[in-house]
Amino acid sequence: MTAASKHGEVEGDLSLVGRSGVFENLSEILRSARKGVVRAVVITGPSGSGKTAVLEHFLEHCRTAARGVRVLSAMGDDWEAQFALAGYSQLMRTLPLRSVRNHDVGLALRSCPVAGLTPAQVLKYAATLSAHLEGLEPHGSVVVAVDDVHKLDVESLRILTFVMRRLHGKRIMFVLTLNPHDAGLVPAGALDFLTSHRVDTIALTPLTPEEVQDLARRTAGVELGASAAHSLVQHTGGLARAIVELLQELPAETWQTWFHSLPPTSRVRARVRSLMGAASPVLVAVAEAASVLGPTASLADVALVSGVETVIPALDEGHRAGLLSLAVDQARSSLTFYEPGTAEAIYEQIVPSRRIALHRLAAKTVQTEAERLGHRASATPGADESLAKELEEFARRQALIGAWQDASTALFAASRLSLDIRSRNDRLLRAVDALVGSGNISQAQMWAAAVDALDPSPLRSSVLGYLSTTSGQNNSARKHLDVAWRTSSLHRDPTTAAQVAQRFVLHGVASWDGPLMTTWAEKAMGLTQPGTPAHIESEAIYGLGLYAQGRLADAETSYRRAFEHAAENAQKQRVQMGAGWLALRLDNAEAALANFEAAAPTEHRGGSMRISLWAEAWLARTHLVLGNWDAAADTVARASVRLETSRMPLIRPLLYWTAAELWSMRGDWDRARYYVSQAAVQPGTYRAMQVPASLALARFHEARADYEGALAVLQPLAELDPWTENRVSFWPWQDTYINALVMTDQLDAAESFLTKFEAMPREREVPSDMARIAWARGRLVAAQGDADSAREHFEASLGYLRGLNRPYLRARVGFAFGQSMRRAGKRGLASSVLRAARNLYDSLGAATYVERCDRELKATGLDVGNVRDVADPLLSALSERHFQLTAQERAVAELVAGGATNKEVARALFLAEKTVQYHLTRLYRKMGIRSRSELAGVYHSKA
Repeated sequence: MTAASKHGEVEGDLSLVGRSGVFENLSEILRSARKGVVRAVVITGPSGSGKTAVLEHFLEHCRTAARGVRVLSAMGDDWEAQFALAGYSQLMRTLPLRSVRNHDVGLALRSCPVAGLTPAQVLKYAATLSAHLEGLEPHGSVVVAVDDVHKLDVESLRILTFVMRRLHGKRIMFVLTLNPHDAGLVPAGALDFLTSHRVDTIALTPLTPEEVQDLARRTAGVELGASAAHSLVQHTGGLARAIVELLQELPAETWQTWFHSLPPTSRVRARVRSLMGAASPVLVAVAEAASVLGPTASLADVALVSGVETVIPALDEGHRAGLLSLAVDQARSSLTFYEPGTAEAIYEQIVPSRRIALHRLAAKTVQTEAERLGHRASATPGADESLAKELEEFARRQALIGAWQDASTALFAASRLSLDIRSRNDRLLRAVDALVGSGNISQAQMWAAAVDALDPSPLRSSVLGYLSTTSGQNNSARKHLDVAWRTSSLHRDPTTAAQVAQRFVLHGVASWDGPLMTTWAEKAMGLTQPGTPAHIESEAIYGLGLYAQGRLADAETSYRRAFEHAAENAQKQRVQMGAGWLALRLDNAEAALANFEAAAPTEHRGGSMRISLWAEAWLARTHLVLGNWDAAADTVARASVRLETSRMPLIRPLLYWTAAELWSMRGDWDRARYYVSQAAVQPGTYRAMQVPASLALARFHEARADYEGALAVLQPLAELDPWTENRVSFWPWQDTYINALVMTDQLDAAESFLTKFEAMPREREVPSDMARIAWARGRLVAAQGDADSAREHFEASLGYLRGLNRPYLRARVGFAFGQSMRRAGKRGLASSVLRAARNLYDSLGAATYVERCDRELKATGLDVGNVRDVADPLLSALSERHFQLTAQERAVAELVAGGATNKEVARALFLAEKTVQYHLTRLYRKMGIRSRSELAGVYHSKA
């Protein structure tokens, strides 16, 4: 292979990163066109989304891999659009010479008036193009491609759409690319046709973080972490061109650290320099003001800072130039730049004195105190202790309402403006502490080395302990917090002591240690006044500490009191999140839903990202419990972007446990494996991380009927997360553990564990807990051979769930109930219960268990015709050979023919291994075969 061809192959591959589905769609449309159906498709997407790359890859495929395809192509251009027939001439010049021998394109163009064509002339050229296309068609298929159709001259566009409307029954495909932002440049009639039902539309969506990781690996040899990929998508809007340019231009180490913003690429810098150089002074002033004010700037603010009284003419000019535009919605109007990096490139080009002057003007113009102080700080390059104190006071007030991101930003600015080193370091420490409080762990970790290098102090140890806790570093957190508490006591520093106590509360909830939570919460609340951050944040967790000790009524009382104390600001977010945890665990999932939905948003009240993400992780779980699985998937997708950007390991397993379980139940194994890997943690991390990580993997194994795998994962939880007289486990794993023991024939171990679990004292019966205990007991006694007692336990389990909206748990109980009754020979009861479970699973989209219910129903031998026949090929093969197999034998045959071992068949059908071997021996004899391979051959001969 030559270097050139190799390069072309790589480039071709790169154009399809995240776009393989688009290429397959285009290929399918081409196959349809080659059968004699004229097809037209428009690829849409903003500038830089990869439309041209996809089109070029497809056309190269047509020229080289698709036999008998002739390609005609043209490209729209801003400058050429002023010349009539410019696009038409490009198409005609790509025709074979023999096709244009009697048609002088050059003469036609020279005779065309610049002002445009008459309707009669348009018809003439359209007829000529149509004739040439029809002339080519008998020799093979034809693909007519136009890149940037919105930049085509009007005459060529009219000719093209005229031809597209009238060609029928020909092997011709039209493929065009269109930028939606510039669709207004296309004449109305042509645009109506291009967006009609007669034209297929393929929209290029932004690249996902996973696709960006692939692109980084292949373009720059960079292994992007998940958080860097998410941040890159946020900065670029997922546009392929901007991503590739940044990956190629910035050093590889850029992507291994946190970055607040990314610089503009050299192409964007050059483009901005060119546009600003050609712009009027009014547009330059408006663009500079917008870049200083930032993306939230209003039209009025831009006018005041730029000194331009009427900015609309400048906006018109900027819109035509492709520089900036006006965005208007019901709430406000603002200026937006067309391309990522444009605002940064403009800001870079402003000379320092002008930049300072603009920030001073902005400080007098903007509405909020945070923005005013920010612009004043940006206008002050040197030290200014007076401004530093103003920023510090603002940070103190923001901390009181839990707006930690605003507090952190102000304290970092105050640290830079400080006159003496002591004030600078103290403000820096408190800035990092506020940064951790906001949940921006990725940025906080960048400051860890700087904090560690400072002189030892209670505040320094407290900050390091806080950062370790939110990063999931259990042992490190405990060590730093112990030092912080001891030294704050020695220094008689009650403010820092209260802060350290509150950090211990967070450490306690991550450890799910009830006494630790309540002891330190009481210390923190005793050292602070009601309404202060440490007091409210401790009170928001105190109820969970009471619940973890089995004190349910006290826990509920605690949250009623906490809501009375919490003001209507970001601090209330913490109380809502804690109250939601308790409500979910006590079967008040509807109240939990309301609390988590209220706690999740942070944008309008400056709350903590950590609390918001915790709330969203539990919100996804609540949706799963309530059967709102699409909402659960959407919540995970939304939260994962912010989670990966913030780099908060403490919450990852909780969020991805739900995702792993959901996609395992839905049978999307690749996605399920991905989320299992994302939930995984290292040994020694917090219990609140290890338990959901284990449950994610256990549910994955259970959905695949790999009960040995599930048991291996769940076994350590008996020691890691015990339920004792003085300790209540938060995570419901015990029934899954007992089921795994039963399904692996460890009945004595299951009996021992379940008996102790049933005997635990409970202040109050929680219906879902009792349902889980009852179905676990039903599963166990069924395996012990007492079908009648098993039935009583399963029916009791379903009785506990009566009146609760718990379709997922009800389906789990029903499946185990039906499977146990089928094994006990109670086929009628089994069929009835399994059908109910199947319907519930089907409503949830749980394809994995719908299939397992179908298999169980077939094994009952009742009403087989009403069940989706997952073994049609085998049944057909058997009926043709007149084999008389029982329902159980057919179920065994289906699984064995699919490659399952006897042990796997036993697990799937809840049978003993020796029973599977018995059925297998009988059906071998009936079928006149000797081996599993022969059985598979019978199956596959009809499959």
